[in-house]
Amino acid sequence: MLDRDFKEGEPVLPVTGWAMMPIAEYDSLLVRLDFITEATQTPDEAKRGRVYALTSEQIQMLLQSLQQQLQNLTATPPGKQRH
Repeated sequence: MLDRDFKEGEPVLPVTGWAMMPIAEYDSLLVRLDFITEATQTPDEAKRGRVYALTSEQIQMLLQSLQQQLQNLTATPPGKQRH
């Protein structure tokens, strides 16, 4: 599973929270991301997202991808300072 490209004009829904629960007998983690759909909404008005099941292998792959993306976000280009 690789990072995917996004389509132009695809809606972006800011995440306001999440819930996770391990299911050891299935070697899986249940994950739910809560989100808002309108800029005027508060986090208290967030919609509950769908529940997804990830295997431990998928979790490792997602974790590596998230770490790489975080490094990309926090990298400081030469000659520039972060604020």
